[in-house]
Amino acid sequence: MKVELWVAIYGAVMGTIASGIATAHVIWQLFHDRANLDVKGQISFVHTDRMRVILRISAVNNGRRPVSVRSVAAFLAKESLPIPQGLSPERSAEVLELNQAKLISHQLNIFGGRGEKPFQLDPDGGEQTWDIHLYKRVQFQKHTKGNEELGMACVELTSGKKVLCDFLIPKDEHWPSA
Repeated sequence: MKVELWVAIYGAVMGTIASGIATAHVIWQLFHDRANLDVKGQISFVHTDRMRVILRISAVNNGRRPVSVRSVAAFLAKESLPIPQGLSPERSAEVLELNQAKLISHQLNIFGGRGEKPFQLDPDGGEQTWDIHLYKRVQFQKHTKGNEELGMACVELTSGKKVLCDFLIPKDEHWPSA
């Protein structure tokens, strides 16, 4: 064989290898060079002039891309749908009917859903915490893990992705009396 043929074969092999490496790098970036959101929830009791109950949801972006948060919410039990005070009996009945038809969301909105603009979390450790004061015992949608009752919260991104987290629901005797 002539030298030109060996050079052509060598060039074809090296080109194929280089193309494979470039393709692998692009695929790696698609899966690893994105936002990675870590969400945690917690109910805490704060003692000041009176006892306050606070639900805190925090999100940390450990990824390499910024993310925009559309909403933050905790899931409520179906029977805990709040009916605004001052509604006429007819309107209260209508709200209860919508609840039975499952046309009303069973979420306690902490952020979003009320016209707020999306919030951007910066990459590489960008963090945000949302607090909501609970003025009465709220019935969260719950599940058990071991002997603990856990509630669930959700951070929804503008991409539509939802990141869920669990939070410990204190036992009834720990809640302040009304």
